[in-house]
Amino acid sequence: MKSFLGTTKADPDVEKREDYWQLIGKRGRIIDAPATSDGRVLVLFENDLDDYGLENHNPVRNSLWICLSDLVTEK
Repeated sequence: MKSFLGTTKADPDVEKREDYWQLIGKRGRIIDAPATSDGRVLVLFENDLDDYGLENHNPVRNSLWICLSDLVTEK
């Protein structure tokens, strides 16, 4: 992940459970490729999101809906 919501730093008042910027530089793989209407894909991260104290309630553990524009994809 190279950014979150198009930025590389969280606002100072963001709650820890919503500080997804902690995942910048972390790796994962797209497990649901069709982008949603807002351009997000489901990414399964290699890291345990609970270790970061992040909200993650998707059916697949350690996955988040992330904008394609926030990702660096390998070919």
